[in-house]
Amino acid sequence: MKSLNIQKTKGSVKEKIKKRYHSWLGEWLDRRSPASKSIKLTQKRIYIIPSKMGFLFLALTALMFVNGVNYQNNLIFSFSVLLMSIFITSIVVTFQNMAGLVITAKHGDPVFSGNTTMLHLVMEHSAKKIKDGLMLGFNREKAAVLTPIESRLATQLEFKAQARGRLAVPRLSIFSVYPVGLFTCWTWIKLDFEGVVYPSPVFTPYQYVGQTEAGIEAAQQVINRGVDDFRGFRVYQNGDSLKHVAWRQYAKTNQLLTKEFEQPQAQGHWLDWHALPGYKIEHRLQILCGWVVRSHEENREYGLSLPGLSIPSGRGDAHQQACLTALALHGVDAHINAAVS
Repeated sequence: MKSLNIQKTKGSVKEKIKKRYHSWLGEWLDRRSPASKSIKLTQKRIYIIPSKMGFLFLALTALMFVNGVNYQNNLIFSFSVLLMSIFITSIVVTFQNMAGLVITAKHGDPVFSGNTTMLHLVMEHSAKKIKDGLMLGFNREKAAVLTPIESRLATQLEFKAQARGRLAVPRLSIFSVYPVGLFTCWTWIKLDFEGVVYPSPVFTPYQYVGQTEAGIEAAQQVINRGVDDFRGFRVYQNGDSLKHVAWRQYAKTNQLLTKEFEQPQAQGHWLDWHALPGYKIEHRLQILCGWVVRSHEENREYGLSLPGLSIPSGRGDAHQQACLTALALHGVDAHINAAVS
């Protein structure tokens, strides 16, 4: 029991030290390299150290140099000097391969909380030499290898969005071991991507302000009831459902015709924040998000009412995006009215 307690104590101490270190490192990086829409890699932002192979290369070169001097062997001595010159030259080449690169954040695709979005960014430079061997990612284990950059490269990066609101992306790492792997050159950058993370939708029956359970059930029956009215015939086209083919007419006229139906237009309704009393804020937003998605799929006219914000009834992709954006930025952006209108 004592050994278990000691192990738990050691583990908790290590976790505290690790958290404090990451907190200190994040604050230091924020001061040295603040977030920006576009970042140019200069000497201030680039870090370089020998890789494992580089340390081994340096140790072997030093050993050869000592042996060459000790045994007065000019061939070994000259070869060790040549290797050292390669080592030093690699520092400059590795640094120049990343220096001058400009990374610009474009946008992130709209996404529901908990799903993966695509981050769009552009990397460009004005140097005559191609930037090669660069890798991009949030960590080195899952980094993506970039194609050689001649002058400009538009690329994408996957990111799993967690919290609703404006898209917040952690620091990205760009690193390289070009050209021979003796040095690791890297940088940490924080980019401001344009994008919105919608609440995760929760699908429940529609509810309305002041409505009883019986009223909710009756309204739901109206919503779910769909009667298709027969409108007429038209000539059969490839891809038409065989269920709608007028087989009786085909038997009489020997011509394939397709039945056309006219579905009554779905009635509009109002999605109101106050129709969900007793729910927590995030749960309300998730339910309203589910109602918006469902109303859009049903091609219904719908409006959205939130505290301090009202979006008139409408339909279509633009209307859905406006409603989802309002839900995503509720309590986050004080100027949502201007953004939606």
